[in-house]
Amino acid sequence: MFRIRWRPLDGWRRFFGEVGIIILGVMVALGLGALATEIGWRNEVARTRGALTLEFGEAIGQGQDNVNTAPCVERRLDELARIVAEADRTGRLPPLGPIGYPPWWTWDSGVWDSAVAAQTASHFPRDEVDGIVGFYGFVAILRDNTARELDAWTRLYALVGPGRPVAPGEAERLFTAIRDARIARRLITLAAIRAEQMAGLYNLDYDRAEAKQYTDRPIATLAICKAIANDIPTAYGEAPMKGIIERARANPLTRTRSTEIKKGKLPS
Repeated sequence: MFRIRWRPLDGWRRFFGEVGIIILGVMVALGLGALATEIGWRNEVARTRGALTLEFGEAIGQGQDNVNTAPCVERRLDELARIVAEADRTGRLPPLGPIGYPPWWTWDSGVWDSAVAAQTASHFPRDEVDGIVGFYGFVAILRDNTARELDAWTRLYALVGPGRPVAPGEAERLFTAIRDARIARRLITLAAIRAEQMAGLYNLDYDRAEAKQYTDRPIATLAICKAIANDIPTAYGEAPMKGIIERARANPLTRTRSTEIKKGKLPS
């Protein structure tokens, strides 16, 4: 006859003890992995925050430059409106040299776009994210209206040339371009001010030296702040940004830090 023999209780204790050690080891490993991941995200947030200070500084500096030159732009548009009104009355456009154009800048958001794509943005403090998102919302307005402004000024360059009769309906089209240029400039100025205010409201640090290179240039040297040039073209069809190749080569891309490449600037 067979007998069922039970193992001593110590055998079960040994078994559960070993299982407990394994479970504890797994939990410790998971905990260390989670800690390492958290440390990694914190380091990535710190690196991104450092890169953002440059991008913020660039946008704020470019914005301040637009605010500083806004009175020049408004005066030039007033002058062009008078020229168009007189041409509408007389039926003829006068000889007119290059009328200049407002500052044209890129409005970069690549650092933040990359942070969002890499999910680094989700590891920023909620309040800081609110400020950054608000800041880049105004940058988007600046980017969109800069494109609209350049389009309006390109249409206004129909005025530049040796003088000619005004085509039917042309004066109204030119007045429309002036209105488009004016509202784009005002929205750019407003968005630039609001972006800087947003940075201050949420304590977003920005690179002052980066911003300063835009605000330090004397606006009196810009074509838009000078009298209209007397070098009148011999034909129509001129456009803004004449001489762009020479200016691009005179202002090449430069490296501002060992691992960061500063975007090329396109001075007006």
